[in-house]
Amino acid sequence: MMAAAFVASPAIAATAPAAPTKAQLETAAFHLKVLMSALQSKEVDEPIKNVLFVCLYENPFGKVSDSTAKVLAGNKLDPKDPNKVLTVMAGVCGLRPGGSAAPPAGVKPAPKPGQPQKPRSR
Repeated sequence: MMAAAFVASPAIAATAPAAPTKAQLETAAFHLKVLMSALQSKEVDEPIKNVLFVCLYENPFGKVSDSTAKVLAGNKLDPKDPNKVLTVMAGVCGLRPGGSAAPPAGVKPAPKPGQPQKPRSR
C-alpha cells in the first residue's frame, strides 16, 4: 500500500503549479498589506470590506493578487498606489458600483448582499 503512494508521488509533483517568482511574491505581499489595511480601516465602507473578505475566504490569494496585477498592468495603473490596488482588487473580487459584470476568469465573485451563504465542508 505504501509503495503505491510513493509511485504516485512523482505524477502529482509533475502537475503542481510552478513556484511563484520573487517579483510575484513581492507583489502579493504588497497586495496583502493593502487588503489587511483596508479591512482594518474605518475609512473603507463595509460593503467593500465584505466583498474583500468573502473573496479572500473563497479564493487562493495568489489568484486574487495575480488578477489584480493583470488588471493594473492592462489599464496602465500605478501598481504601487494603494488606492488603485484596493479599487482594482475590489473589482476583481466582484464589487461593481451599480452594475453586475463578472470578475476575471479564475476568481469567484463575492455573493450579492443578502444572499444566504451555504457552509462548505473542508
